[in-house]
Amino acid sequence: MHSSYGLLLRCARIGVAVLTIAALSACMSATKIVRNDTAAIKEYHDVYYIKSKEDPRGVDPKVIKQFEGMGLRVTPVEPDKPLEGLQGTAFVITSEGHLLTCAHVLGDAAAATVWIGDRKYEADILSRDTEKDVAVLKLRNIHGERLTPLAFRRDNRYSIGEDVSTIGFPISNLLGTGARYSKGSLSAASGLKGNLSQLQISTQLQPGNSGGPLFDKQGNVLGIVNQTLNPWRLAQETGGALPQNVNFAIKGDVVLDYLKTHHAEVFAALAFDGTHTIDEVEGAVAKVRSGILPAEMEGRAKLVARVDYRSRWDMWYRFRYFVVSVYDFDSHDLLFRAGQGRDITVSDEDLVIADTFAKIKAALAKK
Repeated sequence: MHSSYGLLLRCARIGVAVLTIAALSACMSATKIVRNDTAAIKEYHDVYYIKSKEDPRGVDPKVIKQFEGMGLRVTPVEPDKPLEGLQGTAFVITSEGHLLTCAHVLGDAAAATVWIGDRKYEADILSRDTEKDVAVLKLRNIHGERLTPLAFRRDNRYSIGEDVSTIGFPISNLLGTGARYSKGSLSAASGLKGNLSQLQISTQLQPGNSGGPLFDKQGNVLGIVNQTLNPWRLAQETGGALPQNVNFAIKGDVVLDYLKTHHAEVFAALAFDGTHTIDEVEGAVAKVRSGILPAEMEGRAKLVARVDYRSRWDMWYRFRYFVVSVYDFDSHDLLFRAGQGRDITVSDEDLVIADTFAKIKAALAKK
């Protein structure tokens, strides 16, 4: 399950070249700012700057310097990379600090940040299998904290219609840091396109649920939540129909076989056929984010910015338009767009950039 923020940015890329130019080109002045009056401006200290896929004119360094000149900490991000690492769910499986999650939650990161309750940990990624979509984490420096692992169901019988549940951290930037519970039923003992390593479930899932436990009425793990249908793709393929709670989880026996093969010592420490309350399951579930987030950036309001810039050759290189789009990281709201969206032959690139950022500074109330 992918972040809704990535979809928002992809949509913005499609529309900005038309909508923004139309909004800004009618202005008599070289640069203008178009605000979203419904979006709240906060006190910002950090900005994630999404770098251009191609930057032959070296515009990115100029933009970064302008943001830094406003006193903002700038973190450049490759256009196809997550802003703060991918976010999902994990759960404790041993008292020594081993956790399970999905491989796609971790991407290609070498480590992860984990929150269990109000405690934050750094974790090493011991292994991952992108084909099975399984990954094993080990918490660093747990200092004797008591961890309550979840038990697995020993038998591999999956009864269609039985009650199943999950607890995870869906879209936590919007819903908050607390875990969310969802209940449904086991719809089929196979998954997408008849995949026998998956279960189909009706439990409601959102981005951020991936890696969470799928458990039965006794709180025993039946699998790992890992996939939902893409509603937009399905709507295109079916002429407008949207999926109704069609979601998937990796089967528990697939996970157990993986642990037995690759982590025999972890497999030997697993618990089976226990009885866990919902509160106990919640206590074993963790929010996980790929990579290690700098401590000084946690909890602070952050911006996301990107530039749409086009240049052309007219006996010399000049730009056709230069537009900066600025979003709030947490709400995903577009705050404003600023720049020159009109092709003016005599415009000076450096002056337009400076004038644009003067408007951005005023919009953010940076003195």
